[in-house]
Amino acid sequence: MNIIEVNKTLNELVEKRNQLATISYSDSKYDDLEEVLHDLEDDFLDEYGDYFEKVLTEIHDKDFPESDVLSPIAYLAKKYVVKTSHSDGTIDYNIPAKDGVWVEAYSMPTKNVRLVLMPNPPRFVMHVEGGTSKEVWRAGK
Repeated sequence: MNIIEVNKTLNELVEKRNQLATISYSDSKYDDLEEVLHDLEDDFLDEYGDYFEKVLTEIHDKDFPESDVLSPIAYLAKKYVVKTSHSDGTIDYNIPAKDGVWVEAYSMPTKNVRLVLMPNPPRFVMHVEGGTSKEVWRAGK
């Protein structure tokens, strides 16, 4: 799998999700933008869905055995907030605390934990209530 292409596709999804998050449902552009986003999501799943489902199964088996594996698209945040822009054009993002998929963390049974798919590089990050984050998988590692 070409990690650069996966990352490019993830960044396109992030950009469209961020655009969609800035407009209201009543905006005349909303439906068209939502349709473009859904097409990008479908393309992502067609190209990388099987791979990410295997990755997610491994992550869940190891860290979240009581939680169901969902579609890779479900692990995308609704909105990504720019944290840092780098000279090479890559962007580091933060996400709102309630974005991502809620998972029951085996090692933290009393904590609210969410799992989210992040770009730059493609990776899954576990967000724990209170603002703590931990990378649980990174492409190419």
